[in-house]
Amino acid sequence: MFAVLARRLKRLSPRRRLQLGLAGVLVLVLLFAFLFIRTAAVDIDAQSSVTLNLRELQKMDAEWDTAILRAHVGPRSSNRALTAPLPRMRELMERLHDALPMNRGPAAGAAYDRLALAFKYKEQLVDAFGRRNQPLRSALLYLPPAVASLKTELAGIGGALAPARIVLRLDASLNDLLSQILRYNLSPSDKLAARIRDTLGDIEAQEIAFSPAIVEAIDAIARQSRIILVNRPLENALETSIAATNTGEAMDELGRQFDRAFDGVLLERQRYRGWLVAYSAVLLALLAWAGQRLRRSYRIIGEVNQRLVAANENLEHRVAERTAELQAQSEQLELLAQHDGLTGLVNMRQLTRLMEHALVRSSRRGTVVVVMFIDLDGFKAVNDTWGHATGDVVLQEVARRVQARLRAEDALARLGGDEFVILLEEVGSADGALRVAQAALDAIRSVDQANGHPVVISASIGIASVRGREGLTHDPEQLLAAADKAMYQAKQAGKGVFVISREAEWAPS
Repeated sequence: MFAVLARRLKRLSPRRRLQLGLAGVLVLVLLFAFLFIRTAAVDIDAQSSVTLNLRELQKMDAEWDTAILRAHVGPRSSNRALTAPLPRMRELMERLHDALPMNRGPAAGAAYDRLALAFKYKEQLVDAFGRRNQPLRSALLYLPPAVASLKTELAGIGGALAPARIVLRLDASLNDLLSQILRYNLSPSDKLAARIRDTLGDIEAQEIAFSPAIVEAIDAIARQSRIILVNRPLENALETSIAATNTGEAMDELGRQFDRAFDGVLLERQRYRGWLVAYSAVLLALLAWAGQRLRRSYRIIGEVNQRLVAANENLEHRVAERTAELQAQSEQLELLAQHDGLTGLVNMRQLTRLMEHALVRSSRRGTVVVVMFIDLDGFKAVNDTWGHATGDVVLQEVARRVQARLRAEDALARLGGDEFVILLEEVGSADGALRVAQAALDAIRSVDQANGHPVVISASIGIASVRGREGLTHDPEQLLAAADKAMYQAKQAGKGVFVISREAEWAPS
């Protein structure tokens, strides 16, 4: 074939041969350039940006869920924590939408639409949750001190003018009401709601025997109780609906679609690389045919081929480097998702996982799991006096000193603010848990300076525990709620002490 082509070229004029030669060279160069460009490095930066945006969105969604949980069980949470991440999450969603053209086919767009719809629905549910949570939390904070104040008034002048049997009956009814409300808050039911309404009716029926001030206090307690009756089941239903939005699964599906798109791009580059190798073989054949007459051109093309090999090696090296960078970033994000950024302790999300595993092990082995809810006393005064930088140093020092008093297998977590949780497994007796609690109190009291400023802090600790198969009937939220309740009893007992939950279970002595 080459011989026939050579004879035909000889019949043409030199000028025509030169024109055809230049045209042929141009075609060969353009084809080579096209294949080389198609084998160029994949845009790893764009892929990294998509991956990081998606991981940040997943992290913020998990933190959002944590804020919802804290609004449910925490007395100091605010609705601002429920809305604060929304602007950044919307920005990340817009970035992911802008990256959709990197995908081929409708699957990624459909996955994005499902995620956007789930986020929009979740945002509506969280907004409704926040509207219910604010009056509910206010009512829960109001009731215990209001009932205690009314009972004190009944024991004094307020009850002196009423018959003793009515005073005693009202006092007993108030005790029943507070106990029923607290149980209803933890586990609402129609039966318990009916009992609370009966108790409220009995309390209101006794108003006639008391002064207007007592009547006003009873009416305020009744109003707050009814707020809890209305809002607690509605808030629980909203929490269930929020969990059912499955935004995590939608983000995982979108991530898989992006991964498939990136893998497809890499496969396409590999295919063009194969074609480039084949094309290089054709060029080598042509160069062999014209070896003697185009020896100098052959050397030039050989040098170009060497540069091509070097470019391919550089591409593989860059891909390996970027892959290592992505792996390191992924590990760093995973670490940040599980630990508190200020103290380095595990966060609420990781603590929940540890508690779930501990409860399962306790049910299998018949051992005791103990949770200690720690709230610092005097920390607000440190922030107000010396500033938040000093407060951060105090939190870090508390974390370090309490951690030093624990066993290697024990867990210390920071929930946020000045709240910490200690998780103990296989506790032999209540005395062992109390020694740990006292050690934690001593460690916290030992923090007497930060950033060169004198500080005075202590802590109130609530202790809850569960043993053996009873752990299967508890979830981490219930155990934390019991410890949190005991912590507030410690606050009411004068602070700087620990209180054991009445529901705590211990190994038989």
